[in-house]
Amino acid sequence: MISVMPLCSLVLPGLLVLGQTERTNAPPTRNAMVLWQEGQEAMKRGEIPTALRLYQESQSMAPDLPRVQLSLAAAYLQADNQPKACEHLRRYLELEPGHWQVRQQLADLLSRLGHRALAKHELERMVHGAHSALALEHSPPEESEALRLLVHGHGRLMELAEEESHPGNYHLHRGIGLYYLAQSLPQANRIQPVSSQPPEANGEIPDRQEIFLKAVQELTESEKVAPGNSKSAWYLSRAWKELGQAGQADHWLKILAKNHIPGDLHPREEREFAVSRGASKLDRLLSGR
Repeated sequence: MISVMPLCSLVLPGLLVLGQTERTNAPPTRNAMVLWQEGQEAMKRGEIPTALRLYQESQSMAPDLPRVQLSLAAAYLQADNQPKACEHLRRYLELEPGHWQVRQQLADLLSRLGHRALAKHELERMVHGAHSALALEHSPPEESEALRLLVHGHGRLMELAEEESHPGNYHLHRGIGLYYLAQSLPQANRIQPVSSQPPEANGEIPDRQEIFLKAVQELTESEKVAPGNSKSAWYLSRAWKELGQAGQADHWLKILAKNHIPGDLHPREEREFAVSRGASKLDRLLSGR
């Protein structure tokens, strides 16, 4: 199963975005900041009611200060008031829509409260943002925050699909999650081309290779349940390419080209699909096929 991160970071008061400058419409007054800092000290002492009062006073002076909204969410979680925590997480994300880790936490919290549709919406927004971030990232795969969010996001979407008894989406999100899990592993050893036999028929294989094969199995199941899905065809093509199976990769690329409707894929995936399709056509032209 794809691992799911616990809802833990929000209990650390004042969590801010790494490498991101907090935006405000106007500089906060010194009194609002002082009240927020006093609230932080109260949280450290475990004085939750006092911290809430101080944060609320700070919010009344500077309602657009993101850190206050995040601290209010943390305090309400400590006070076991999850609906109010959700309210302030949403307000925070209105001010800082690009903080994907907080959106992940909001989705997890909504799911725990039984709001599946809202949780799914937030997860889909997080996955969309992670795709955009991945296109700009230069970190090694094993250090990629975007890949981690994609694994987590598809893992949670898989669980929601299972709860809703939707096997097609279950296998789709599990397969995509496994694909990105394999992508996040170090490429210490080059994967050798393998046959399309199940993993157990091939004996010992590297972990990364095994995960790609599991992704293929899940995506194939998704295609059986819901044929013609652009996502399953695209990731089957990508996974087979990673496994060195150019024929299988090209097969699924052709199926995607036949069924594809612009907009089915994320813009990053659309660009990669266009490049892959052009490369495939050129390869066939050069080889005389």
